[in-house]
Amino acid sequence: MALSLMLRNSPKLRGLPCAFSRLSLEVPKNRTFTQLTAKSNSVSLTTKCKTQFFKIIEQRRNMSADHSKLWPIEKLVSILLLGVVPTMFICPNKILDNIFSVAVVMHFHWGVEACVVDYVRPILFGPIIPKLTLGLVYLVSASTLAALIYFNQHQIGIGAAVRKFWCITGTAADNGAKN
Repeated sequence: MALSLMLRNSPKLRGLPCAFSRLSLEVPKNRTFTQLTAKSNSVSLTTKCKTQFFKIIEQRRNMSADHSKLWPIEKLVSILLLGVVPTMFICPNKILDNIFSVAVVMHFHWGVEACVVDYVRPILFGPIIPKLTLGLVYLVSASTLAALIYFNQHQIGIGAAVRKFWCITGTAADNGAKN
């Protein structure tokens, strides 16, 4: 890991061979980590190498939000889907169909939203296109959820529809091939 950090930051390091002779981290005493990160936006490393004195500054990355609480929820939804999918096909009912619809749309939305945020960045496409694509993801997710819930409430439901597809024997296709 240290090698990858050195290689990634090598353009910033001009005196790399003597940089590791005396490396010290300047950190004010009697402060917790959260106090350090909240008050300062950078951590500075200094080193003295015979007659040289230079400063290496590593800036903190500004993130849009804290996603640490979203990962356990995504894992929970994925585990929930492992049980809901077979149960919905074995004994279809509206409650399981609606749970399946919400869980699948949430799982789909989080995956596509992560792709859009990661790959449609403002630095590449400007400030407007990333917002439009993210809005489109929300629109597609909302309309998909609405359509699935409508299908569950006003039609036979997803579980029963899949069971009907499984019951198709293919006799119509065989009759068409013989003619």
